Amino acid sequence: MGLIGKLFGGRPPENEVFLGLRSRALNVTAAALGLESDRQAPIYGVIMETGYPEAVATLVCLGDGTVSLYLSTGGGVIGGGQHESVREAGFEMLSITNRYAQEFISACTPVSTFGLPGTGDVFFYLLANGAVHRTKCREDALAAQSDPFSALFNNCHAVLSEVRKVEESR
Repeated sequence: MGLIGKLFGGRPPENEVFLGLRSRALNVTAAALGLESDRQAPIYGVIMETGYPEAVATLVCLGDGTVSLYLSTGGGVIGGGQHESVREAGFEMLSITNRYAQEFISACTPVSTFGLPGTGDVFFYLLANGAVHRTKCREDALAAQSDPFSALFNNCHAVLSEVRKVEESR
């Protein structure tokens, strides 16, 4: 963090690698993943971003088994989906999300630009039907189970738990 950031607060600038990986994830198509998007499983990717005072954490779960966690300050976990427990948690989260795909997609707005969440905000990006759909939630409301996206928040955190277990066993 620069001197101005230290004096006046705020988060450090985002890492270029983070921005590149994030952009690739947000712009990936079902075809690029070797998937067919269909009516029964239109959501082929879920990206949950959480804004913290010091960074943004981006969880990426894609229908090809990709699971990664990017941190805006650098670092994270790339290739978590190579571990069976993480990959299965990602597939389970996507399966549950697709059971309620129409409700989730209807509650979102199609977007083509991808700003970062502020502190305490959570963005859910749903990759579906050739578009990116986003909703903005408050982390405290999600954690209190008082937001319609709380179930998705919980399922994403189940994936994060599997990522943590794998990382801790290394």
